[in-house]
Amino acid sequence: MIEVTFLGTGSAMPPRERGNTAFTVRTENLIFLADAGPSVFGDLQRASIEPSSIDALFLSHGHADHILGFPQLALLQKFSPKDPPLRIYCTAAVREAVCTITNLTFPEAADVLPRFHWIELAEGPRQSHDLTEDIQLTTELVFGPPYMPVLGLRLDFFDKGVSLAFSADTAPSDAVASLAHNCDLLIHEASFSATMQPDASPEVIFHSDARQAGQIAARAGAKRLALVHVSRLHGNHRRVLSGEAAEHFKGLILVPDDGDVIQLDTIGLTSPSMSAL
Repeated sequence: MIEVTFLGTGSAMPPRERGNTAFTVRTENLIFLADAGPSVFGDLQRASIEPSSIDALFLSHGHADHILGFPQLALLQKFSPKDPPLRIYCTAAVREAVCTITNLTFPEAADVLPRFHWIELAEGPRQSHDLTEDIQLTTELVFGPPYMPVLGLRLDFFDKGVSLAFSADTAPSDAVASLAHNCDLLIHEASFSATMQPDASPEVIFHSDARQAGQIAARAGAKRLALVHVSRLHGNHRRVLSGEAAEHFKGLILVPDDGDVIQLDTIGLTSPSMSAL
C-alpha cells in the first residue's frame, strides 16, 4: 500500500476551499510529509493522520506557505516525543528559518529542535537518501528565485516498482522533467493559467502554468499528473487547468481537492471526490 493524501492543493494565496500545498505518502512502515504550510496541523487531522505519527518531513524551500506550520509540529514533539525522532530533510537555510520562527513563536519548544534528526540537503546537485531500505528520496534544485533556492523531489519505492515526483514551486524546469523520468505520478504546480493569464511570465515569477506542467509531464514520460498550488483565481476552473495540461500530456490528469487520496501502486482513484478531467 502506497497512499498519497493531498492535504492542501493551493498556492500562497489559495482559493477559499484550498489550503497551502502539502501532501503525505503512507506505506506500511513510513509516513512521509512534503512541506508544512500554516494549516498543515489541522489538515493532517482532517485527513485522519495524527501529526505525531509523521516519520519524515521534507521542506522544499523557505516560503511561508511551505514552512509556517513547522512550529506547531515542533511544539507537539515537546508534549508527545517521538522515538525515533522525526527526520527533517531540508537545506541549511531552511533549517535556520524554521528554527528561528519556532524560537520566536513557541520559545518553549526551543529545546526540542536539537532532538530532531536533521538531514541537510544541498542547494544544487542531485542527491539521494534512503528513507527505508526500500524507499529512496532524491532531490535536486529546480527553477526557483535566486534568493530562495527550491528543491524538487522524487520518491522511488523499489519493492513496489513505482515512483512519484514533486516539482515544488518552480518555473518550467529541466530538473523536474529529469527527476520525474518515467514516474507513476508527477505532482506539479499550476499556479497560473495560460488561457486566463496569457501575459504571466513564469520565468519572472518562478511559477508554472498548467500548460507548462503538461509539457513537463510529457517530457518526463509520467503516467499521471496532479496539478496543485492552485491560486485563488483558478479555484473553480478545474477543467480549464486540466484542459491546458492535456494539450501536451495524454496521460491521466488530476486536479485534486484538499483531502483527496490516491493509491500510487494501483491505477484507480480511492477518493470519490476526485475525478480525472
